[in-house]
Amino acid sequence: MVEHAISSSAHSSLLWLIPFLPAFGALFNGLTGRSLKSNKIVDWIALGSVGLAFLLSVYLLLLLLGRDPVNRIVVQDLWVWMDLGSARVLGGIAANPLSWGYRFDALSGAMALLVTGVGFLIHVFSTGYMAEERKNGQYYRFMAYLNLFVFSMLNLVLGSNIVMMFLGWEGVGLCSYLLIGFYFDQETAASAGKKAFVTNRIGDFGFMLGFFLLFMLYGSVDFDTLMGMTRGLLARPEIALFGITHSPTWWFNLVGCCLFVGACGKSAQIPLYVWLPDAMAGPTPVSALIHAATMVTSGLYMICRMSFVYANAPLALDVVLFVGALTAVVAASMGLAQYDIKKVLAYSTISQLGFMFMGMGAGAFSAGMFHVFTHAFFKAALFLGSGSVIMACHHEQDLRNLGGLRRHLPWTFWSMLLATLAIAGIFPFSGFFSKDEILWKVFEGWWVEGHPLNLMAWSMGMAGAFMTAFYMTRLMVMTFWGDYRGAGHDPYGLRKPAENQLDHADAHSHSPREVGGNMWLPVAILAGLAVIAGFWNVPSSLGGSSRFSAWLDPLLFRLHPLAAHASVSWMEYALMVFSVFWALGAGALAWTIYGRDPTWSRAKTFVQRFPNLFRWVHNKYFVDEFYEAALIGPCKRLGEMLFTFDGRIVDGAVNGVARVLLVASELLRWVDVHIVDGLVNFVAWTLQQVSLGFKTLQSGRVQNYAYVMFLGFLLFAFWRFLA
Repeated sequence: MVEHAISSSAHSSLLWLIPFLPAFGALFNGLTGRSLKSNKIVDWIALGSVGLAFLLSVYLLLLLLGRDPVNRIVVQDLWVWMDLGSARVLGGIAANPLSWGYRFDALSGAMALLVTGVGFLIHVFSTGYMAEERKNGQYYRFMAYLNLFVFSMLNLVLGSNIVMMFLGWEGVGLCSYLLIGFYFDQETAASAGKKAFVTNRIGDFGFMLGFFLLFMLYGSVDFDTLMGMTRGLLARPEIALFGITHSPTWWFNLVGCCLFVGACGKSAQIPLYVWLPDAMAGPTPVSALIHAATMVTSGLYMICRMSFVYANAPLALDVVLFVGALTAVVAASMGLAQYDIKKVLAYSTISQLGFMFMGMGAGAFSAGMFHVFTHAFFKAALFLGSGSVIMACHHEQDLRNLGGLRRHLPWTFWSMLLATLAIAGIFPFSGFFSKDEILWKVFEGWWVEGHPLNLMAWSMGMAGAFMTAFYMTRLMVMTFWGDYRGAGHDPYGLRKPAENQLDHADAHSHSPREVGGNMWLPVAILAGLAVIAGFWNVPSSLGGSSRFSAWLDPLLFRLHPLAAHASVSWMEYALMVFSVFWALGAGALAWTIYGRDPTWSRAKTFVQRFPNLFRWVHNKYFVDEFYEAALIGPCKRLGEMLFTFDGRIVDGAVNGVARVLLVASELLRWVDVHIVDGLVNFVAWTLQQVSLGFKTLQSGRVQNYAYVMFLGFLLFAFWRFLA
């Protein structure tokens, strides 16, 4: 193992264990799980590997805390993977060998802590939620997939170069396919897995173009080299690449936009968000792990890691800002009219990811990353809490068939309530500190610098924040207030029609009961983190020191100095107060419609008055249908046409030539057999017949020869006599 000089401490040799412990768990359970007599061994291996990786992450993070901010990095190269060559490139520096190495710094270390910590809690939750799979022998497979996902995600965030990041990037894509389609015998799950896989491949094409361009510009894929060469590259007046000469900013804009296409796929942004709602077909722990806490934040981590590109790419940042704001408001509106509890949370995830991209697009990389962390806590708590509700209500997910569960599931109720207050942005919960910091940074871009796009993005963000508080209050009221409608007690006629319900034999025969401690305890821990996490980054305007931002600052390239715009802090206070009352107003409106009126008459009246609007929002603006009609359908038909052309024309031509050659060869065979061979055989037959005549004369008997000689003598004598 080769370690960098900056990693001289012997403790750095432990770094490789963080990703490889979950890899061992996946390998062990995947190969031996079927033959193990007890699922307890599967639990010990799966949970133990992730738990140890978490403890190692904590240890190395504490190690970094003892160093100066500029030296908070541990880099470990395990082996040289491949040689990228030594030709000189545009940057003037020869390309380095590509190493299989890991980088543990302020950013990747915090992400490793998030992946392993939240991942461990989700593993614990899965031990209870996947009880049915314990009986049918598929439990080991699920746990192996979870471990494999954690390994891939750790490769993504800890990789010391872009290729290592891309390896993890593709790994989590594969694991999402395996986990979403875990129930592969169900058509919805199998289709959702394929949809996620294909959609991510579209984004990955843009990501590959981006890092290929980076390699062409820099001649290296190592993050340290890339960051070190950026200022030297910017000093050049122009760069020629592929015969095209442009300024460095132009090239950075192109690279940033290409990389953002990949981020749109992984992090479910418009137009590549459509896979994430369908991914709810997978088990609920998968929804919490992949689609709330880790995989969907890959694009945010990538942009933050590539801040040296985006800080010098204003057009790319504008694209990120606009797409993030548009996604935040559109996805939030879709969540207003969903009845599946997991679908509401799915569109909430898409919307919250939009907020994170808004922060990145405003150049507030640390604010966007802080919302990644707070969102991971409260959204994982909400997803796991919804899993507890589904489990307690016999796999019922329709909000219209729930209700009154706060009396039956007290731990789940309080945990989800705290997480809801956090996501709504209520002070002093974590969402207030992270989401409102993003909205302030976006607004600041207009208030100070006069960018009209920032004002538009802020307006869309505020609309999305209002709808977030509304649909989360709606979800909580429909789930936990009123009377439980699942047991047949439904005095207001709110239950979903029986013919559309899931077919479970005992679905409504028993009252819901709180789930076991291995399920509600992880939810409670995550909810507690959602309460306190905001205090990690209290801004200076509230008397804090923005510790999380200060932790990341040495790694980030900034658009503006740290002390800029301090004179407009009064506006920050105004926006804080406004945002809290804005969220409270949205919650109060939802409570008025769904909580105070148990018959939901106001909601029914609205739907009756605006049926087309409700139909469009409930059906997600028919985006999936549009994609099917405008893109997927034509691609399928084109594929069928190409298949037909290949079968009938290309293969037909080949097969036709083959048939012609077969006929020609048969004709030549007939000529060869009957004409050529016939002539040869005829000559041979003629000679044979002649030889048979001579054979008669040449009998080998002396008497015959004497007789012939006598006849010849007589004939000669007679001829002489006549003559």
